[in-house]
Amino acid sequence: MHPTYLGFQVDWPVFVKNTFSAANKNWTRGEHFNWQERRLDQYKIYTMYAAGYLYHNTELEKENKVGDRLSEMNSEQLLTMVTLLNGVVKKRTSTAQEFQDKRCRQSKIDDKQRGLIRSWLRKNTWVEDDYYKFRDQVLKD
Repeated sequence: MHPTYLGFQVDWPVFVKNTFSAANKNWTRGEHFNWQERRLDQYKIYTMYAAGYLYHNTELEKENKVGDRLSEMNSEQLLTMVTLLNGVVKKRTSTAQEFQDKRCRQSKIDDKQRGLIRSWLRKNTWVEDDYYKFRDQVLKD
């Protein structure tokens, strides 16, 4: 379950906790609220989160297959993901030094590796399409 002390996280999927109407739709409990795709205001979403209408839920992320899904990956799958991402970086860089500067770092600690991948993805939005393709490949979806 999502730790409450973290509060609303912009880059994590949110789900409906209490039924409401928004964006010309009635939203029911447990439904994925894709506010970013609907181009809704971030502050309004934060307000809805704070009021208890929305929440983060890792179990619903798995069930709905949304988000980065890194929490579903084991050590081997995380290593595979980093290897695939760094393969894309290697193709786009021209020198070994440039590759070293732009690559996704590795760790043997799973939670740290998830954090390294997430922060790397935030800095390198150009690789997002490849990431989702690799994610589904690694998780065999």
